[in-house]
Amino acid sequence: MVPPTAPDVHQSGGRHPDPRAWTSRPTTPLRPPSQSSFRGSLHATGDGDAAFPLKRLEPMFAELSDAMADLEANMMHFQLIDESLARFGESFASFLYGLNMNAFCVDFPEVATATAIGCELCLSM
Repeated sequence: MVPPTAPDVHQSGGRHPDPRAWTSRPTTPLRPPSQSSFRGSLHATGDGDAAFPLKRLEPMFAELSDAMADLEANMMHFQLIDESLARFGESFASFLYGLNMNAFCVDFPEVATATAIGCELCLSM
């Protein structure tokens, strides 16, 4: 949509032009750059860092690098713990499977059967 052209103020007898007919322009005032912005780092700081303005970010990147190294070490420890738990889970599952197979293969004569339980109930009454 093309905005309408503003009428000539002198020809219309001094009336003001329609504000909606003006060309678009920013509605917020321009603000000075903040202290932490990149644009603010381009200005000379007076301590000789004008040649490389990102020099003052070097300590922050060093801290980030140290934190990433710590994170990598912690993730490696998590991986070792995960592998240990997986091995334990496999071994414990094998143990439970062995107990289950033992219960199917071995006869336990001292276990009370249903008829023995029924006779004991009859005698106790």
